[in-house]
Parts: sequence; C-alpha cells; structure tokens
Amino acid sequence: MLAIAGGILSPPILAQEKAPEAPTQEPQAAATAVPAEQQQADKKADKADKAEKQEEKKPDKAPAKKQVRVVPLSGEYVDLPGAGGLNPMDLVLGGGLGKPKGFYKLCDYLDELSHEELVTHVVLDLSSSSLSMNPAQLDEFSRHLEHLRGHGKKLIAWLESAGNVQLSIASGCDEILMADLGGIDMPSSSMETMFYRDAMNLLGIQASVTRAGDFKGAVEPYVNSVMSKHLKEHYLAMLDSINNAQVSRIAKGRGLSVGAVRELQKQRILLPAEALANRLVDRLVPYGSLQKTVMDSLGEGYEWTTPKAKPKKELSIFELMGQAMAPPKGAMKIKDDSIAVVHLSGAIEDGKQANASAIVSGPTVKLIEELTADEKVKGVVVRINSPGGSATASEAIRQALEACAKKKPLVFSMGEVAASGGYWVTCIGEPIFAEQGTITGSIGVFSMKLSAGALARRLGVHVESVTLDPVAGMNSLDHAWSEEEIDLMQKSVGTIYDKFLQIASASRSIPVDTLKSLAGGRVWSGEQAKSHRLVDQIGGLDDAIGMVAKNAKIDKFKVIHRPEASGGLDLGSLLGGREEDTDIFGLSEAASTASNAVANSGLLGSLESKLTAILQVQGFRGDSIRLLLRSIDWSGKQATKVWVLMGQELKIVP
Repeated sequence: MLAIAGGILSPPILAQEKAPEAPTQEPQAAATAVPAEQQQADKKADKADKAEKQEEKKPDKAPAKKQVRVVPLSGEYVDLPGAGGLNPMDLVLGGGLGKPKGFYKLCDYLDELSHEELVTHVVLDLSSSSLSMNPAQLDEFSRHLEHLRGHGKKLIAWLESAGNVQLSIASGCDEILMADLGGIDMPSSSMETMFYRDAMNLLGIQASVTRAGDFKGAVEPYVNSVMSKHLKEHYLAMLDSINNAQVSRIAKGRGLSVGAVRELQKQRILLPAEALANRLVDRLVPYGSLQKTVMDSLGEGYEWTTPKAKPKKELSIFELMGQAMAPPKGAMKIKDDSIAVVHLSGAIEDGKQANASAIVSGPTVKLIEELTADEKVKGVVVRINSPGGSATASEAIRQALEACAKKKPLVFSMGEVAASGGYWVTCIGEPIFAEQGTITGSIGVFSMKLSAGALARRLGVHVESVTLDPVAGMNSLDHAWSEEEIDLMQKSVGTIYDKFLQIASASRSIPVDTLKSLAGGRVWSGEQAKSHRLVDQIGGLDDAIGMVAKNAKIDKFKVIHRPEASGGLDLGSLLGGREEDTDIFGLSEAASTASNAVANSGLLGSLESKLTAILQVQGFRGDSIRLLLRSIDWSGKQATKVWVLMGQELKIVP
C-alpha cells in the first residue's frame, strides 16, 4: 500500500519501526534559547520581508487622477428641511413631491469638500431657474465659498439664464462661464405686500384695530387700500440697505466698483456679450458644453465626478401615505458634547400641540428646558426665522431662553426675518448675529378683530344680540368695536407695548426714550439694526456657533439641530380637525346658528386656503396672514388676542 504525501508516492512507515530515542540527558540548548520577545521580533521581520517582496512583484499603480466635482444647485433651500411636512394635496392633484432642501446640509457638504485632497476644482452648476436662497442665506453661503477657496480649491460657476441669486453665488467663484444663449436679469431689490381692504369691503368684512407705536405697517393692509406715504419711505430706506449688501457682494467678487454694479442693475437685462464686456462673466461658451469646456481647459490627469446619491426607491401610493401618516420619530439621546441649534421657524402661537409650520409655545418651551438640563449640550444657538406672533407665547419662550442662558452659553442667529415676536424672544441680553439682508425689529403691538355682519346679511343671516352691558357683545360676529371698546383694548395693547420696550431697553442697553424712535412697529435691515444697536454683529450661524464654542471653552463638539423633522402628518389635521377646534377659525361646537351659517357658507371656510395659496404662488411666506385668520373667533366667546407680529406680508426680491 502506498501513501500520498505532498503529491509524491512514498512507501508507508511500518508499524514496528521506531523513531530514535531521545537522549537521557537534556542538551545545553536551554541555556542558549532565544527569548520570546526576540522570537516575536524575528517573526515580524520575516513577515515584513515577505510583504516587501510581494509588493516588488506587483505592477506599479497609476497615480490617482485629480477630481473635478460638479455640484448642481436647484430648488428652494431652507434652514430646517422637513418643517412643512408632506402636503397630501400633492398626491391628489399631482403637484409633485419636491421638498425644500437643507441649506446647512449644503454648507456642510462644501466644507467637507475642502478636506478632499483629490478634489482640486469645484464646479457650481447654477443653470436651474428654480434655485432659491433668501438674502440672509446668500450672505452665509458666500462665506462658505470663501472657506472652500481658502483650502486651495478652484471654484467655477456655470450660468445660463441667471438671476440675482445665481449671479450672487457665482461672484464668489474664481471663474464664471456663461452659455452663449444665456443672459442675466439683475434687478435691484424690491418689495411687495398685499392690501386686503377693498376685498374685505366686497366680502362684507370689517377690521377693528388697536395698536401701539406711531407706525402701523402691521395693520395697514386691513384698514387701507394702499400703502401710506411714510411707510413707503421707511421701506425704501430698508430696501436700499438690503440692495447695497447685494451689490457689494457682486462687486467684491468680480473686482468691480459698487457704482458700476449699481449702474448695471439699473439696466437690469444684460445679453451674454454685455455681461462679458462688463466683466460680470469671464467666458462665453456653447450652450450645453459645461463638462467639455471645463475638462478641455484642464487637460489630462483630471476626472469629472458628481456627488454620490442614494438610489431612488419606487413607492406606491399606499407606501407614500403610510410614510406620511407615520408617527414622529423620538428624539435620539445626545451622546457626545454638542452645541444645539434651536430653530424657531414660523409664526409664534400659543398652544400645547406641536405644529411643524409654526412655533408653538408649549412644545418649544419643553424643548428648551430639555436642552438646558442635558449635560451633553454645552451651549445653544437660537436660529430665528419668524415674523412674530402671540405676545404671551413669545414671552413664554423668552423666559425659557433666559433660564437656559443662565446655565450655558447662548447666542442668537437671525435668518431671513426676526421681527416683532421674533425680536421679543431675543431680549435676554445675549449676543445677536444678523445678516445684512435680515429683516428685524418691528417692536410694536396691535390687536385686530374682523367682523362679518355685512357678509352674514348677504347670506340671509341676521344676528340679534341681547346683552346686559354694551361691551359684553364686543366680540360678536356682526359687531365692529365702538370707541369705548377700542379704548378698553388700547389699555391692553399699551401695557404689552410698554413691556416690550422695557425688555428690549434692558437687553440692548438703550434708553426707552431713544428706543421709541426705533420701535413703534418699524422694521430694519440687519445692517440698519446693527447701526442702531438692535443687534451686535453681522454674521451667520457658523459665527454664532463659533462664539458659543469659545464661551463654552470646548474644541471638539457636534452640532445638532432641533426640533427634528416630523416623521409624518397628523391625520386629524389632514381631515380638517384641530385640537380643541372644529375648523380653522376656532369655531366651537356651541357656536350660534348665525356663526355656523357664515363659517359653513364656503366663503369664509375657504378663505385661509385660498388666500395663503395666492400668497405662496406670489412668493410670500404666509405665516402672518395664516395666523391672523386662524385666530378669528366667529363664536365671539374667546378673548381678543394681542400680537407682536409683523402682520403685513413682505416679499423681498433679492
């Protein structure tokens, strides 16, 4: 029998054969044995030699190519994505499922690119006409572009038909390429607001108003048919300040004088050849030749790369609705030292039920208290994008922030708008950053009641009130305030206005008499507010985070954003119900027959949705008008609310 050993036939070992016996005396080798440490070192050396020999056998790798990263920008960018949630009507009407994109996620991505060694060029594709950033975001985005260039990256912008947003971003790049079939539309900053007085007259709705302060911009749209002269002059000064920031940004980036850019603004429409001749762009190239133009100019050794994206998943209508109705995800426990960014976005409302499109006092105060108590949260930045709202809700949030600031560093960062109640919450004596294009101030108070007696009569409804005292029916459906009732409400409005002046005066160290000339409902640009000492510095969220980190004396930390986006929709709100209400006007079940007839007529029941839809199409935020409409008490049983709210809807076109 043969045995196979190592593939070679060899004779088997016979059983009776024995191996030589070991010597009876131990050899002296033990005395000269190699230490264990030396044996391990020898083994490592052997492995290193083998690895080196294997590397020598491998063919030489081609050096990695330098990368050109193209970053396409399109759509609307918001500070806190997901706040508005999914609109179920998009599923029914085919409006699309496009969601606003995270502005700070985009900024973080650019910062990450600064550390990618292979990426030497970044191309910003600005060809989308849907690209939207507000003036405050443009200021901050330009600083992130400067940071990217500071790390040695060359930035190239691609323009086709460009507006102010595209041109402002492109001006922060090293080179601007424009399609030869493109053009530039660069109007100076403008503002629009809507006045409802004539429409209210047609409907049969009357506004009764009380206010504090000599400016009445918040209530003019409801009592005037057109804007007053003094308010228009004030807005013109604010627009001039916002426009100067835009012109300066473009002039600085392109190496032009501010005066030259301003003259081009007056011309507004520029053909490609005119844009080139005036040095707004560097080269005109054939339409659709972005990649070819860039790669041909760089030559060999570069590759064109795009951001990695997750593959899209096809979802059925049932899966979409399931995701939309999913309950919100619970907040994850904070494990690392962090700076929390608290986003106050939307109108400020009283209440206990969270609303993704508003700042509700109860949940907001609870969130602030949780962050205050969390030892892992080393500091807080409050990012404000709000036109204000309820005075009582604003004060509740202000007090929670004041308590937080006593325990850990806190800094405010103003975004697009931080006015009225949005300014009220900052009055705790902590630093405030604003951008040049921020709209802030509006230190003013008002109360307003809408009465619909004429509308009720047109519907064939007559309201008969029987009261023991004349003022008992001051909030009834068909009743406009009398002089006596206006005096009563003026006391309440005046008291809250005095409180606003006091906390703002103490916070900003400005005497009340001096502050009155800045208050009264006046709104200011960020640059104006800084000159009036209403804010401390011009800067963005990163600047605020840097100050908090410095004050907290921490070098390593994570940045977390709160509140977290909702995981789905409230089924009750989808079907029309609201907490403690039966419709959008707060109409109680015990409402009078007349009130029900008016509310259910369809004219008022659809007023909010129709009006806010018009505003949104026109580019207005809609926060103020939505809150005012929802506050209307057609039953006449609720107390009239007092607002620190920039009631007029302003649309600033950068």
